[in-house]
Amino acid sequence: MSTQPATQPATQHATQTHLLHDALRQELLRLAQHEDDAASREAARVHYWEPTPVTVVVHRQCAAALRDAADELLAKDGPDHVAGAQA
Repeated sequence: MSTQPATQPATQHATQTHLLHDALRQELLRLAQHEDDAASREAARVHYWEPTPVTVVVHRQCAAALRDAADELLAKDGPDHVAGAQA
């Protein structure tokens, strides 16, 4: 018979979920930064009076979508986790 509290498996699962979400969020933010960098490199190749290349716009949209997905992970982890991540 186990003497450990019944809540330990649930707590352990929640901790593992938070760790997984944190790792996934960091990867999404890394990819978003990569997209922003690609957009900056491509935008630097044209003069300011020239139209923005479509690829720059697409890279920026991809970066925004990746950041939105990362933010959704924070929302799923609840307000306590959000406050800890912003501290």
